[in-house]
Amino acid sequence: MLLAGLALTVSAQESEPEPGQGTQQAMESRATAVTGLGEWSLARMFPERAVWLDLDDDSRALALFQPELKTPARGALIVLANEGQTAAEGLAGGLLDTLAERGVAVMTLGLRPPPESVVRRRQQRLVPEPQEPAPPEDDQLQSSVMIDVAEEEALDEVMSDYRNSIRELLDAAAGELQRRGYERPAVSGIGWSADYVTAWALGQGALSGVIWLAPRFSGERLPELPAMLSADRPWRVLDLHAMDDAGRHPAVARAAALAREQVSGYRRQPMALSNPPQRADAERVASRIQAWMNR
Repeated sequence: MLLAGLALTVSAQESEPEPGQGTQQAMESRATAVTGLGEWSLARMFPERAVWLDLDDDSRALALFQPELKTPARGALIVLANEGQTAAEGLAGGLLDTLAERGVAVMTLGLRPPPESVVRRRQQRLVPEPQEPAPPEDDQLQSSVMIDVAEEEALDEVMSDYRNSIRELLDAAAGELQRRGYERPAVSGIGWSADYVTAWALGQGALSGVIWLAPRFSGERLPELPAMLSADRPWRVLDLHAMDDAGRHPAVARAAALAREQVSGYRRQPMALSNPPQRADAERVASRIQAWMNR
């Protein structure tokens, strides 16, 4: 009981703000509420790595940057974390050190979770559509179609807004690296982020490559990939996926679809990866990325 009382006293003391900190804490609370990734706290944890990126809507996003720790430099890599992860979390955070030690400058970006409606639609599209029941009366059918169309349009707009925010983030990261002297970085997406970085990269000329790390693609995106990548582009694609059945089977299907379209510059490599990828995987992943970037 005595220990419990002391713990409560200490907790109460720690919760009291120091003089002059009220405004700062309120700003940090608002920023955390907006991003959902605790960027102010992360910036305090890694002050030597924190970089604030200016976005188009006059807001800012936090990136973590680690310059190469070995010369000669082997280039630079932008890493977009998986949905809902911070710039220091999981595999993205682990690559900051492991790649820098191999001569690759690294900038990691957190990614807020997508809207719940987008996640629900993505999950539904992964399930086969049931057989359609007997058609209802004309009035009921027209009303149902109007509702479905309205819902689809609303979801499309939400998804478009989410993707545009990611494009702004990647644009800002690439611009910051260029300002620091890295002219042709590569970009990597972990999990669902592989989709976002690929779509963004299609409009970029100053890239050396796109790296998929344990990638996941929606049922809508998968059929589009071969056509997307068959167009002329100056960058290569590295597909690093887990060697278990859950990672290997989709990767083999992706590779076959790309081969049928004669997509060039694509390389698939199975490897031991956690599901989902973790910080402990960073050493192995960094080794594969370094070897690929040096080719």
